[in-house]
Amino acid sequence: MGTEGENVRVIGGRYRLEARIGRGGMGVVWRATDQLLARQVAVKELALDDSLSDDEARTQRDRTLREARAVAQLHHPHIIVVHDVV
Repeated sequence: MGTEGENVRVIGGRYRLEARIGRGGMGVVWRATDQLLARQVAVKELALDDSLSDDEARTQRDRTLREARAVAQLHHPHIIVVHDVV
């Protein structure tokens, strides 16, 4: 499922997306490099439905940020670590 060799994108000014490693109803997960800290990370890129109104899109972004903040408070070896939201 990887996308090696395709155009490489950098998001948030620091995450170089290198290969798609998963895809689902919520979006795409990428293998990436955090160029600032020189480490491998996974980046979840959420799919935003183009048919949403501005208010609906804002609600979805707010919900995603609340979820990221909640997960960032958890510390367990079997739970992902949230480093950033861009």
